[in-house]
Amino acid sequence: MYKYSIFETKYGNMGAVASEKGLHMIILPKKKPEEVKKELEQYYTELIRDEEGLKGIGGRMREYLDGKKVKFREKMDLAGATDFELKVWDATLGIPYGETRSYAWVAKQIGEGKGVRAVGGALGRNRLPIIIPCHRVVSKEGDLGGFSAGIEMKVLLLKIEGALLC
Repeated sequence: MYKYSIFETKYGNMGAVASEKGLHMIILPKKKPEEVKKELEQYYTELIRDEEGLKGIGGRMREYLDGKKVKFREKMDLAGATDFELKVWDATLGIPYGETRSYAWVAKQIGEGKGVRAVGGALGRNRLPIIIPCHRVVSKEGDLGGFSAGIEMKVLLLKIEGALLC
């Protein structure tokens, strides 16, 4: 059974989903709460609203988006992820706040030096953006690369952390 919360931030409405094992999904800002709910319904058939139980993650997300350096210590439910995805996400967790690393760097960290495209694919399947900071991974040439929530959101997150100054 999954519980969810929809909460407002200065950039829009976000969503969080958790199971008994931990945080399962984060939905990055959307204009309307209905858009968050619609996205959640693409992934979950049965959801129970639990604003009280998930208010902590909502508060920490608001703090993060306000520019505070937040340490997310939530348990994560990564059920369904492949071993490769888990390795990529674990390496990405090691990228410090306000810094970036390349897809090639991540590939090298997990012993897959030639697996740059596969790293990008694994990051694109990250269900816990911000917490698993896939936005901190850019191309070796300095281009931003892709982002599942759109490049504008990646730029915003990097600016919030001070990793992009323009």
